Amino acid sequence: MTAATGYRYDTSWREEATLRDGTVVTLRLVRPDDKALLRGGFARLSPMSRYLRFFGAKRDLTDAELVGLTELDGIDRLALGAVGRRPDGKAEGLGVARFAREAAVPDVAEAAVTVADPAQGKGLGTLLLTHLAQAARERGIVRFAAEFLAGNAAVRQLIEEACPDARLSARGGVIRAEVPLVAAGVPAGLDPARRLMREVAGRRLEFRRGPLLPDGPTRSL
Repeated sequence: MTAATGYRYDTSWREEATLRDGTVVTLRLVRPDDKALLRGGFARLSPMSRYLRFFGAKRDLTDAELVGLTELDGIDRLALGAVGRRPDGKAEGLGVARFAREAAVPDVAEAAVTVADPAQGKGLGTLLLTHLAQAARERGIVRFAAEFLAGNAAVRQLIEEACPDARLSARGGVIRAEVPLVAAGVPAGLDPARRLMREVAGRRLEFRRGPLLPDGPTRSL
């Protein structure tokens, strides 16, 4: 990973947080030597969690995928991880949030969050996405891209109500929403993207990374 000097969220950033159930986690940037932690965290995902994250069944992460998920430049591609401790004292990966800047639109990034099933429902997803948004803003990113199945009317209604400035487009059976990120320090009640992040944590909406839209014409909504 290339050190992102001049940023708060760089390779030296560490922060401890306590989840709702009292679990203490360490937040930091994902490193190239985290491949085993990511593989272990993936193994603890339920089939449903894997489907929500990857839009399909997936049994394991390949070596090539682990390289792509851990060897990042810290500017255009960045990931934050939450590390906990097992009862035997060994480290375990509990969650990851990441973004990848779009080359054609450099102020937009596709984002994703994944939380291991045992750590879900404790506020970790919201915590990771909040820090991810802050890290993205300081790198000049102003919108996160989210995608969801077109048949999910509840998610579309949520986005339209909570974030009327979201940009919606559709291709095939997938809708893409670009959600603006507000300036740091804005109260949570005035930040529509924060509400969407809470929905992510509740698994009603997935911020996802990767080219999910099928080939075909795109239309604005």
